[in-house]
Amino acid sequence: MPIDDLAAALSAPIATPDDLDPLEQFFNRPEVGAFYACAQDPAHTADCLQACADLLPRLHPNRASALALMCGSLVEDDADPVILFPTLQSLLRQWLQTLRPYCALEVEDDDEEVEEADRQAWADAQAALAAVPEDRRWEVEALHQAVDVLVLPMMTMLMRDQGNHHAFVSDAGLMALLHPMATNNDSLPFEQLHYLWMAAQVSYEDELVVVMPASRSGFVARAHAINNTFHAFTLLQIIIGEHAGVLGVKREVAPRQPEMERDTADFQWLQIGAYADGALVQPMLWAWGEAALRHNMEKHGKCVLVALETEEGTQRNWSGFNGIIHDAQQPSMTFTRYLTAEEVASYLA
Repeated sequence: MPIDDLAAALSAPIATPDDLDPLEQFFNRPEVGAFYACAQDPAHTADCLQACADLLPRLHPNRASALALMCGSLVEDDADPVILFPTLQSLLRQWLQTLRPYCALEVEDDDEEVEEADRQAWADAQAALAAVPEDRRWEVEALHQAVDVLVLPMMTMLMRDQGNHHAFVSDAGLMALLHPMATNNDSLPFEQLHYLWMAAQVSYEDELVVVMPASRSGFVARAHAINNTFHAFTLLQIIIGEHAGVLGVKREVAPRQPEMERDTADFQWLQIGAYADGALVQPMLWAWGEAALRHNMEKHGKCVLVALETEEGTQRNWSGFNGIIHDAQQPSMTFTRYLTAEEVASYLA
């Protein structure tokens, strides 16, 4: 059976750097080619992916990441993105836990404004790397490279299934590792890991509520794969422009494109907590643009944004937040329905 031959070939010990498989060498293995040919047959694809889910945890990270990459290509060809994802998520968590002691943000010795905790973290990371024997440093680097390779198939599966995405962002332990290692890491920096952190900020909201206090109107929209709240502002302002008459909007809403590089707020975008008893009580409680859309305040069990129309308008603008981060992302904001007057009052109460 191709899986038996594959497992036997990939389970050979890796004891020296010469035993590692560069990606080209891995894909040129006859056992890999035979297994891939079998997996491409739709009658066998799901079983082959399940076999890989069972095999991957037993392999060296160098070969496991390469095999995961091969499986990612099957998913790109419409294989089920769910079968293998839990295994990859588990591997990523384990690998990041192993590498975490070596990762920290660089600090300057003469920078007096640096927090002592950050200074100690940098010193600890440097000490951890220095403590690795020279003849074993290749093991750390192999695992480091395996993480970057694993990002590609994970992104392929993550952006094709909301269940995968929900499981990913709900993994608190993984998120606690991912953020500092992807964004604040100079001692052992990754080339690809930040894409997973960007994917973790993406939000899906079946019922995103937008309340417009000036006209006592509003609407519900379905948010799919939205990068962050700035991205949501752009897409929501397109909807508001299309429904301006019914929503009672008095100001002109500028036309815009979903993926425009730069955009400006036509409204003062606030959290729903800015209102109480129908009145604006916290005008500075803004909806924070860089934050994930799902992290905005909820009311009545739904994520809610306030689009306040003012005479003076707002000077808020943003750039670089509206582009897609993966071909399978397909972000969209879809108008669902208008809010009733009673619903508007209940959200502003």
